[in-house]
Amino acid sequence: MTRIDHADIRNSAEMELANVMRIEEAERDTVRQFFTMLGDGGWSHSGASDGTDIFKLPGERIHRIMGVTRTTATPEEVLTFFSEPKNFDKHFKILDEMFKDGAVVKIGGQGLELAASGSRQRMHKLGNFAALSIGGKDRSGPTDLSDVADGAIGLLDKARRSPVGIKLQSFVRSKILKEHGAASTIASLPSSQDAAIGEALAAGPGASFREGQFKDLPGHALLHGTFRLPAIVPDRDFIWDQVALRLPTGSVLIAGKSVDDAEVSDVPSPKGHVRGAVLTSGYYITPRWSQDGEMEGSQIAFVVQADPKGVLPAWVVNLVAPKQAHNVTRLRKFLDSN
Repeated sequence: MTRIDHADIRNSAEMELANVMRIEEAERDTVRQFFTMLGDGGWSHSGASDGTDIFKLPGERIHRIMGVTRTTATPEEVLTFFSEPKNFDKHFKILDEMFKDGAVVKIGGQGLELAASGSRQRMHKLGNFAALSIGGKDRSGPTDLSDVADGAIGLLDKARRSPVGIKLQSFVRSKILKEHGAASTIASLPSSQDAAIGEALAAGPGASFREGQFKDLPGHALLHGTFRLPAIVPDRDFIWDQVALRLPTGSVLIAGKSVDDAEVSDVPSPKGHVRGAVLTSGYYITPRWSQDGEMEGSQIAFVVQADPKGVLPAWVVNLVAPKQAHNVTRLRKFLDSN
């Protein structure tokens, strides 16, 4: 397998940064932070094993490691892996050998909950981790009023064939285009969903959030997980805001970052654990193309930046780092075998 050069990753990061203004305003800081870190010239290649190249970025307390691999899965297929809240615990156990268990604390934009028929009693399309938003299915931000309307309607996706979905599509489109010209200005809807949809749309592309605040928007989820460490040190737990974004370049970003303690006062750290902090971390998935212009899979870069807090001996960090880098290896093996 050809060694992956960080210069290529840096070039991709610079391209994503050049397109950041095409992304919804509420997500721009996350994207800037992630790709600024990914393109840092301090990353050094520390080895390769099991089809994954491993890079390290020096730091005093911050644990920073990157694993990069290639898969036959498309970016959309990788996104699907992260898309269902019900699979969070199951899928994270596939990714991370140190993960013990976890839970979805909150699903962003879950106020909009459309009734469904058949075996599924409810549909949480706004609650999906997958990147659906006011900015349209590509998460690239609206460029004109029609795009805004189409993006809002995209939130209804699977429900739009129902009578309720048809009614909502018609109303949202007419409201946006005729009265106000922006999704954030919708004030009322003629149904029991008024408040929920109004809040979701009002917190659309122009929403502003303070640092450390959970972004209660479609595509976001507040996640809690516990992680085992060698027996002589306390295990860790983390709670973070994860967002899934389809980028304007055709790539996908799954990014996570810890939220303030004040945001999660009702989720205490389990007994015997120390709560660490996830800095901007995640999975960056780019399509790979053949010489004939056919998509032949993806390249996945997984980066973790974490402050473990408490006392953690250097040898523990050195032991843990390679295991974390190989999260992307385990992801590739799962995707390529399914």
